[in-house]
Amino acid sequence: MLSINTNHSAALAKQAMNNSASVLGEVIERLSSGSRINSAKEDAAGQAISNRMTANINADSVVSRGLSDAISYAQTAEGSLATVSDLLIQAKTLSVQAANGTLSDADRASVNQAYQQILAGIRDISEQTEIFGQYPLATDDPDLPPARLGNVQPIKNRFPVAGQYYTFTSGIVPLAYIPAGATNITITIDSLSQDDDVQLFTRDGKHLAGTPVDGSDPDYTWASKGITDDASATARLLTSGNGFSTGATYDDSQLLQGGASWALSGSATETYNGMTLAYSGDGDRYEDTSTGDNNNGTIRNNPLEQIHLDKVTEDLIVVVVGNGSFTSKLTWGTLPEPEAAPAVPPKQSRPFDVVTSADFGQQMQTDTLAPTPTDLKTLGLKNTTLLNDGDVSVTMKALDAALNKVSGYRSHYGSKINRYESNKAVLAQQSVDTQSARSRIQDADYAQEASRLARTQILQQGQGAVMKIASQSPEAVLALLRG
Repeated sequence: MLSINTNHSAALAKQAMNNSASVLGEVIERLSSGSRINSAKEDAAGQAISNRMTANINADSVVSRGLSDAISYAQTAEGSLATVSDLLIQAKTLSVQAANGTLSDADRASVNQAYQQILAGIRDISEQTEIFGQYPLATDDPDLPPARLGNVQPIKNRFPVAGQYYTFTSGIVPLAYIPAGATNITITIDSLSQDDDVQLFTRDGKHLAGTPVDGSDPDYTWASKGITDDASATARLLTSGNGFSTGATYDDSQLLQGGASWALSGSATETYNGMTLAYSGDGDRYEDTSTGDNNNGTIRNNPLEQIHLDKVTEDLIVVVVGNGSFTSKLTWGTLPEPEAAPAVPPKQSRPFDVVTSADFGQQMQTDTLAPTPTDLKTLGLKNTTLLNDGDVSVTMKALDAALNKVSGYRSHYGSKINRYESNKAVLAQQSVDTQSARSRIQDADYAQEASRLARTQILQQGQGAVMKIASQSPEAVLALLRG
């Protein structure tokens, strides 16, 4: 059938040309990109599988780098520990030398000096071994500075060992403060014949125990320091630097001065804010008045003073007023040790987390490199010496324990290094296999696509020729009309 409105042959040829053009565009895109799947329409399932594989390949690459970092961390720490081991062995050699009875005191002091230098070297290694901003050998329990009230330290810092006497200088500067929460506190001072008086204050200026500043019988020791009334006590003692609250004023309405006669265990008691206080009294104020020994700044018979508290419900400030030196001891039941956060965080050994696997859709797997503190406190070597037989015996045992601990640390790092190297090898092979599998799904087959290109080009040439023939049909109609 011939017609001029519809050229069926040309329409078929055009449709075939459009299909070939579409195929040609797809082939050119694949050959240009190197990928078989360039959009989801080409293979939706294949694209999803390929994306999961790509995620795993990229994750494995990052995990492998993290494992390399962990290996470097462990190798750095283990290298420093090897040096610490050598130093500990040298220290053990010195301790054996110091145990030799043929050494004089001077010889043993020389050996101890060498030993202390070894300890200093261990301390430096512990604090200076650093990688990735981490300090694997630093302490995991840093000694934080004590929390102060003004310039006043907590009392535990002044009396590290319970019941042991320490020597201090008296004056009008607080000795220490007793933190709230302490229980069964007993402070004993020995004024060594020169009158030094223990005083107890609240932070707002209430004078709880001690000797009177003014009144009918003011104490000689206060007067010798230029404090003779409430105003001078407030101005000279109750300052913020001395730990007192801002605006504190002197108040002796609660002052416990002692009983009718001196008694170390407590000649008088009182209760304040839930605390029961017992005070021995000032021995100088019980001296014989007829001889002029009373309240004159020297003590003949009772040089000891003592304050006892059953519990401490608020921070209390201890002052020992006097003009010389004194010895003092402290005993306690419970004694908190308040600590202040340092302005600069201390170097500290912390756990080091390592990602070992992060496959798509799976729980992330991690491992931890535990802290390996090698500071002197953790190794049990702090304050050890080789100065006498007792010290040498203690030090030798401590060195053996320290060497065992360091050897354990090195074993820990060695096993972790082996594990992480095995993990890296597995990840490397897994990555190769996954890339091969993804290639079969994602990558274009150039031989196949080249064949499709040649075939499509041949078809397009034939379709062009057919389109020319189909376009001649209207001319046949005109020939009939002319006939």
